[in-house]
Amino acid sequence: MRFTVSPRSDFEDLFRSMWGSDPLPSSWRNGAYDVPTDVFYTDEGLVIRMDLPEVDPDGIEVTMQENVLLVNGTRRFPYDADKVRFVRRGTFYGDFTQKITLGKGLDTDRISADYSGGVLELKVPYAEEVQPRRISVSTKKALSS
Repeated sequence: MRFTVSPRSDFEDLFRSMWGSDPLPSSWRNGAYDVPTDVFYTDEGLVIRMDLPEVDPDGIEVTMQENVLLVNGTRRFPYDADKVRFVRRGTFYGDFTQKITLGKGLDTDRISADYSGGVLELKVPYAEEVQPRRISVSTKKALSS
């Protein structure tokens, strides 16, 4: 009987035995990365905050199609990757795509995007038709008998 052993599997087993964790999060091995993202409502609308440290804001692409907001970009590794050996890797580098499905009642034509301090903040205001509207109440004089 012949056994074949994957060098990657051997490395991952060795890493786990020494440090108690995987060298790469499982989602990264599958080519997926979820950008740390907060999504919440305020009185003005929906706010989406994404942690994108060291990402060039000129390289961030935000698109909207059929109520789905897509954020694409790249986080570059600041060293020559061929000349380093990771002991532990906890930070993602490479291309990412974050997809956020938006609900109804939002004005997607007025989305704003700002990048500051490594955080991308998108604001999607409520649509006019869902904004509360004050209705004035008129009074009529009572008829005297």
